[in-house]
Order: sequence, then C-alpha cells, then structure tokens
Amino acid sequence: MKNKFEHFLLSLLLGTSTLLGLSFWLHINYGFNLFYREHWDILAKLQATQTPINRGFYVSIIVAILIFVIGVYIIYRPRFKQKQNPITPQDIKNNTQPSVAPSMPVAKTETMEVNPSVPVPNTLISRPPRLNLPSNMAQIAAQRQQDIITNKPPVQNQPEQNPYTSTISQIFSDNGYAIKPNPKISGFTPNLFAIGPNEVLWIGAIDTKPEDLIQAVEKLQSVFQETLEDIQINVTAFILDTLNQYQSNDSILIFKSTDELKNFISENPADTITDEERDNFDSYSEYIDTVIQYIKNI
Repeated sequence: MKNKFEHFLLSLLLGTSTLLGLSFWLHINYGFNLFYREHWDILAKLQATQTPINRGFYVSIIVAILIFVIGVYIIYRPRFKQKQNPITPQDIKNNTQPSVAPSMPVAKTETMEVNPSVPVPNTLISRPPRLNLPSNMAQIAAQRQQDIITNKPPVQNQPEQNPYTSTISQIFSDNGYAIKPNPKISGFTPNLFAIGPNEVLWIGAIDTKPEDLIQAVEKLQSVFQETLEDIQINVTAFILDTLNQYQSNDSILIFKSTDELKNFISENPADTITDEERDNFDSYSEYIDTVIQYIKNI
C-alpha cells in the first residue's frame, strides 16, 4: 500500500511539472496561456474557421503528453529486487556462522557465484528472463507435447535412492524453496535442484566428488549465459558429506550432517514472494523447467 501511495505522489508530481513546463513553453513561444479560458476560445474559433496554426504548437502538446506517459510507465513498471553480494564457502569453515545482518533479506546473502570472474550486472530488470535457446529446442518442446497427449509420464533423471535425498528436499521445501526434478547434467545427477525468488538456484549432492558437482554447475552456468540477457542466476552448490571425506572447497559448500544443513537453511530461508513478484517468479520457474528439459538432451 505504501508503494502505491508513493507511485501516486510521483505521478502527481510528474503531471504537475509537465503541465507547468508546457504552459511556460507555450506562453514564451506562442503567447498562449493554458490556464486562460479566453485563449482556448480563440484557439477554438481559429480551428473552426480552419485558420492555419503553427505546427510547433501541436507538437509541443504531443511531446508533453509523451513525457508524461513515459514517466508514468517508468514509475509503475514492476521491478526485481536488486541482488547483493553472495555468500562463499569461507562463511562456514571451522563451523563458523555466515555473516548475515538481521535486517537484510536472507535469500539475497545465501547465494554464491561459482565463477567469480563473471560480473554481476548492477541493474534492475523489469521483465522475466528472456530466452534465446538453440534451434533444437523446438524438437524438445514437440516431444514434450507428444508425451502430454499420449499421457506418457515425464522422464525424471533421479539419482539412486539415498536415505538422505528426501530429507534434504524436505529441508528446502520447509524453508520456502520450490523443488524441481533433478536433471542429468553431462552424466551427473544431483540429489537436490531447488529455486527461490530473486533468481536463486540451489543444487546439492550427497557424498559426491566436488569436481563432479563443480563441472555440472559450470555446465549450467554456460546454458544460462547462452539463453539469458542481462540476468544473473545465482547458483549455490553444496555437498552433504556424510562420510566425512572433504574438509572444504572454494567453490561449493560442504555440510557434514543433515542437522548442519537444516540449521544453515533455516537461518537462510527463501524470501517471501509478494503479489507483485509472483508473475516474475512464475516466469523464472518456467524458464528453469525449460532448461531442465533442454540440458538432459545435450
């Protein structure tokens, strides 16, 4: 409600400024006062008698209207929240807690860039992700449509049944993340594939070699860079190391137990999706579904 009131005040200020600017311009150049009734009567008589009127007079009015319309559009257009710096595996080394300010939206600090060399655009986006997929995506979409018509269940590349798989899925689901089917990425299938608002994506594996998970994440990042324009998907990867094989890694998070993972995610839940952000999140979710269908075919 506060945002709507602010938008109304900004629109009112813009309209007043545009009107005053137009009035000053017409008065200086054409001797026409917008707030003087007799001038409007004279203009009406000139138009009725088809007396030629300087075209610049009408152009000035049209330009002022365009300025107002464009300004109102900029004020009311939807925006994503601006992303902040992601967390790194260093935050949980030596069983230390990640530095998260209490007043800061937690989902914005939980994401991690796997490739630090890729710059994060410092812009607000007003539209959901726009795809630029390769040509064989038409074949994938056609096959998916055929499966729906023939009532053929979608093929999901699930890893081998692991007693911890359902546990970690439940942890993320309880904290507001949407669980997606686990895609097969270059021969590797994760145990968790979940998304959250603000283009957050979590990919997790159980007792997996870090290099296998890193390779899968790099493949995902390459697909995102090919198919998105000016939008950054924040990928956070982790391993549930129940066998205590690995100590730390510079690119991924490592948890030693489900309790440790649960405590970390409980402190870093997904942001609540507002009504204004629902369409953007739905578009992001559909984009991830498309990537899952695409990446298992390459």
